[in-house]
Amino acid sequence: MKELEFNYQVRKSAGRKTLTIVVHPDNRVVVRAPATYPRKNILQFVEKKSDWIRKAIQANLQRDQQGRVRRFETGEKLLYLGKEYILRVERGNSLQVILRDEDICVRLPMIAGVAPEPSVVREHLLKWYQTCALAKVNEKLPVYTDRIGVNPRLVAVKSLKSRWGSCSIHGRISFAWHIIMAPERIFDYLIVHELCHMVHHNHSAQYWNLVASILPDHRQSRKWLRENGNLLKL
Repeated sequence: MKELEFNYQVRKSAGRKTLTIVVHPDNRVVVRAPATYPRKNILQFVEKKSDWIRKAIQANLQRDQQGRVRRFETGEKLLYLGKEYILRVERGNSLQVILRDEDICVRLPMIAGVAPEPSVVREHLLKWYQTCALAKVNEKLPVYTDRIGVNPRLVAVKSLKSRWGSCSIHGRISFAWHIIMAPERIFDYLIVHELCHMVHHNHSAQYWNLVASILPDHRQSRKWLRENGNLLKL
């Protein structure tokens, strides 16, 4: 028996027929299994795939190490709906964050010759991203709620660290604010993903069939998130 250097979660669903392993960008390892699949067999499957899992985890770590530490100063690159913008930190009479053709401009009251603290720039960027994300979610929701036939009781944008969104059994839907950094087709997929959970509270075949009926190319979106999700951060 191999010694595993990683932890993993098992998620069972009644409609699933096969075992699947997903290594998320934050290195969470999730095993999706049929509801009646024996734990012993799941462990054997994970051990068999352990070399592949370790390589996937290492690849995530390398991508993170290659990412530049943000200084929140003029010239850095920021993502908004999949497009790269240049951060501009400027002096202004009042606080403003402005999206321009090629820039995201943060205007702050500043003392002449003294640069603002990076934490201050980040704080205002974060609030701006959260506001934009909620506005975009509310813009998109009616398009898909009508098609799926659901009506969320509450929609929120939060700082979610380990998931892109969530759907409670009571019809409350939450999204991670940083989905606003993803391309619009990915943004749409994440909305559809959570709305479909209002119909099927699992990842069964019926659930994925419903997702596919709305977004036939959802697999490409899921692949994009696995490969690029670690870039969506501030």
